Amino acid sequence: MEKIDSLLNKVPQSVKDKFLIKKRERAIEIVKQDLIRKKQNIENFNDDEMEGMIADAEKDLKYDQLVTILTSVAALEGISLLV
Repeated sequence: MEKIDSLLNKVPQSVKDKFLIKKRERAIEIVKQDLIRKKQNIENFNDDEMEGMIADAEKDLKYDQLVTILTSVAALEGISLLV
């Protein structure tokens, strides 16, 4: 995580924001896949429970997934990073 944090310190705020949005979107996808796999329905959970599951998924994102997301966001912004 230190490597990602050091990379994030070098990029502009707009790229950081897009990175965090992409990370959040990926966490939401993971939660949806987990619910489908467990044959549960989103309506069975209140907003706080969903928010907790998404936050947990964000924490559990693996390092390589985060580097991929950061690299793709940087590429979209036209910023080259030496990873």
